[in-house]
Amino acid sequence: MAHKKTIYIFGHTHPDTDSICSAIVYAHFLKERHKHNVVPARIGELNPETKFVLKKWGVKIPVLLRDATGKNVIIVDHNEIDISAKNVRHANILEIIDHHRIGDVETIHPIPFENEPRGATAAIIADRFSWFRIPIPRKIAGLIVSAILSDTVLLKSPTTIPKDRVLVRKLAKIARIDIQKYGHAMLEAGCDVLNHTARQLILGDFKTYRHGDTKVGVGQVPVIGFDTIMERKEELLRALVQYQKRNYIATFLMVTDVIATNTYLFFAGDEEKVKKLFHKKIEKFAGLSGGIMYLPKVVSRKAQIQPKVLKLLK
Repeated sequence: MAHKKTIYIFGHTHPDTDSICSAIVYAHFLKERHKHNVVPARIGELNPETKFVLKKWGVKIPVLLRDATGKNVIIVDHNEIDISAKNVRHANILEIIDHHRIGDVETIHPIPFENEPRGATAAIIADRFSWFRIPIPRKIAGLIVSAILSDTVLLKSPTTIPKDRVLVRKLAKIARIDIQKYGHAMLEAGCDVLNHTARQLILGDFKTYRHGDTKVGVGQVPVIGFDTIMERKEELLRALVQYQKRNYIATFLMVTDVIATNTYLFFAGDEEKVKKLFHKKIEKFAGLSGGIMYLPKVVSRKAQIQPKVLKLLK
């Protein structure tokens, strides 16, 4: 029996490809299985990579949900209040599907909450099609593959598990794409650093982690080669320092070469505390409370950076 009231499915505040594709894919699944009145939504602006993906597969941009008050909602790809919809505390949360650490979203009633260490939330959702023997159309297969390749940086991230690799191979056949060729084109589309301000680059994929009143923030910018963006390193660091003043004990920006899988980590905050976390040489700039570190073979915010910076909250 269909829900009379619309159900909105959305990811986090600065939506990435997994966040958007998961909302679209799960809405399709629920419509096929239950005939619910389900709408994929977003709570922020799309990044260039995600725009490329939706255009490639001929999918409409999800509706912008400005306020969750009183709405039936399903949360995907996050479970923390700071990066969720406005007034999500006053929404009727029906379900959560995520692959990040368990955060602070609270519900009045028990709900289905699936949290699994996978390369992407879309990979978790894809399993449901198999369980209920619902066919995956080419377009949906393309969206799932896009989400996994994006979140795992072409399956190079340590968050990738064998099941993800098998799934990508299977769905790439349905989508009729070459994994490497398509993946590179998608990542290249997301590596546009020339047409954005420093603030836009920092906030394009930015996540906040909180413990009580204390919070840290980590953004990530994908690049292919460091030359162009590192010409703006002082500008980026200044913008990061300014953003840290918004009640963060520290802010970080990962500038990650998605082909070479190396990262320059920018930070604003207490240098001594950060140095203890990473034990790396820090490049400093006069008058700025922060610096830059080079981290070879680091690509994953969730697996390689988040566990360290969360220590600042203790």
